[in-house]
Amino acid sequence: MQKTILWKDAWQAITHSLGRYIAIILLIALGTFAFTGLKMAGPDMRATGADFFAKHNLADVTVTSNYGINSTDRLTIQNLPEVKEATFGYFQDVKIKNQPDTLRVFSQSDNLSSYELIKGHFPKNKTEVALSYLLQKKYHLGQNITFNKPGILKNNTYKIVGFVKASEFLDKNQIGQTNIGSGHLTGIAVANHNAFAAPVYQIARIIFKNTANLSPFSIAYHNRVYNDQTKLQTALNQNRADKYDKYRAMYQKQYRQATAKQLLKRGIVVNPAQIKVPQNKLKIAYPNYVINSREESQGYASYRADSERVEVLANVFPVFLFAVAALVSLTTMMRFVEEERTNIGTLKALGYGNGAIAIKFLLYSTSAAILGVILGASLGYTFLPNLIIKAYLASSTLGTDYQLNFAWGPLLISLTIALLATTVVSMITLAQTLREQPSALLLPKPPKNGSRILLEYIPFLWKHMSFSAKVTARNIFRYKSRMLMTILGVAGCTGLLVMGFGIRDSLHGIGNIQYSEVQKNDVIALKNRHVNTTERQKLNKIFTSHDVTQTTAVQYQQLNKHLDSTGATENVMLIAPQ
Repeated sequence: MQKTILWKDAWQAITHSLGRYIAIILLIALGTFAFTGLKMAGPDMRATGADFFAKHNLADVTVTSNYGINSTDRLTIQNLPEVKEATFGYFQDVKIKNQPDTLRVFSQSDNLSSYELIKGHFPKNKTEVALSYLLQKKYHLGQNITFNKPGILKNNTYKIVGFVKASEFLDKNQIGQTNIGSGHLTGIAVANHNAFAAPVYQIARIIFKNTANLSPFSIAYHNRVYNDQTKLQTALNQNRADKYDKYRAMYQKQYRQATAKQLLKRGIVVNPAQIKVPQNKLKIAYPNYVINSREESQGYASYRADSERVEVLANVFPVFLFAVAALVSLTTMMRFVEEERTNIGTLKALGYGNGAIAIKFLLYSTSAAILGVILGASLGYTFLPNLIIKAYLASSTLGTDYQLNFAWGPLLISLTIALLATTVVSMITLAQTLREQPSALLLPKPPKNGSRILLEYIPFLWKHMSFSAKVTARNIFRYKSRMLMTILGVAGCTGLLVMGFGIRDSLHGIGNIQYSEVQKNDVIALKNRHVNTTERQKLNKIFTSHDVTQTTAVQYQQLNKHLDSTGATENVMLIAPQ
């Protein structure tokens, strides 16, 4: 038979119930929007970070030492089979004179962990410096700044010639810690290599060979870096004894020469080599190497954690939205099939087959599902990740150049759920209807056989109920599917609302509890084990001043544990009262 009339009938079903049709589309679009948007925000954030790291050739690890990086250390690093590239540089923490700002001045790095020029130009000589772009509002190009104690820097005063963005520092608010000024770095600065006067390098930046093709946020990347980092640590530790002996001999020589000069002033001539050096004059620390991966950077770790938290939300909120959408769509499609009962009977009586009759319901349900998924996904892959990434990048130095990617997984999952809630449900309901004879379908559907509900077995309650209450109770318990869908729909919406308030209230008081009840101290002051009497007296004077209300002596140790399952290295501060 000609099926043109069936297609016309199908389109009329949509136009005659356009409100219901649009409602199904919007419900499915809402669930798809939340699911795809939250699922893609995390990968988009990580892709943005990976692109930024690749652009600036960010080092896998950095190496620092309390005695610097000498020529032996450089050869050890460069000759390690796992090392692909290594660069060496200087840095010095300084405080700007008459200002509260504390900076970490790095020597310019062109290859690894490069700097992005925001304004001006890079330093060209030893009297120029470029500051962090975060300090643009406070300082300007051409301004001269003076450092209180320049350390290994050759000059005290420098001219600001540019503003830069450092790829090693991702968090605008947490640049790092220092042992001068307030204890917190305000920003970074970049100076020419010639601006430093040091016999050895202070920092080594390293990229390993086998990390190029790995995502910098993946478990495989972190585990591989950890393994290579361990090998590097073992190799460098072999230099500790020789370095200690070298510096010990150097300090002994300096002590003997100074003592010989003092004796010569008194008229006593003595060979410096014959002077015995007291042990208490040679309390020098043992050489130590600190190797930090990207994970040790607070900005990097928090950015990765934020991207993972967004993905976790995708497993919670969209579930409720999809559940509500599925329940409403299910009820709507079941009712739609029941409303078309007479038309189905007419078509069967005219000789149309079950497949031909199903065209209307397939078109209605499938088109609603597909249109809803397309609408939701078009916004979910663009608008929602855009909002989320912008919110997180507001506290990051990555900037606004972010990536929005596409993945089939969330889209296919959304489409599957949408088709299950519409097409599959309508086909199941239709199949039950098509089993009946045309003569039965042309008649109104008979009501269900009378049956007693649970409340009727409780005479005390049933007899005291009004007629309308009894009718309501019967409808509720006899049409259990509608009742269940109504309850679950309201429960899901209420659950979302309560969850939102719960998350807000849970996070609201964490900071206050942490720093007023759990961690009550304002400062943790770390004391070197080789403290002389004069330094100990200065410390005691500070601790007993009127500005300090209470002090507690503690044993402090920082521990770390690498977790292969997540690829993360967790740092633990062990604090035990003495």
